[in-house]
Amino acid sequence: MIPEDFAEKITFNRTWDLLSHRWKFYVVYLLGERPLRFGELRRLCAAVSRVTLTGYLRQLEQEGFISCHKLSEPALFAEYALTDLGRSALPLVRQLIAWGDEAD
Repeated sequence: MIPEDFAEKITFNRTWDLLSHRWKFYVVYLLGERPLRFGELRRLCAAVSRVTLTGYLRQLEQEGFISCHKLSEPALFAEYALTDLGRSALPLVRQLIAWGDEAD
C-alpha cells in the first residue's frame, strides 16, 4: 500500500525532478564520465540554450546532485562534477538509458 504522504517525501520529489527533466538527466549521465567545464557541457548539450543549461546546472547544484568548482578568480572557468548523491543516482541513470536503447 502506498502511504498518503508519498508524493510529499523529499526523496520522491528529488527523484521525480531528475527523471522528468531530460537535460538534467543527461547532464548527470555526462558528468558520470568525468568532471566537465561549462563549455564542454554546452557543446554536448547543443540543443539547449545557454540560459536553460545554466538554470539546470544551478538546480542540480541546489538539489545536491552536482558541485561547481571555480578554477580561477574571477570565476571565468568552473568545472562541474557529481556529488556523492549524483554518483549514487548514476547506476539508475545508466540502467534507464540502456533500457531505452533496448526498447528502440
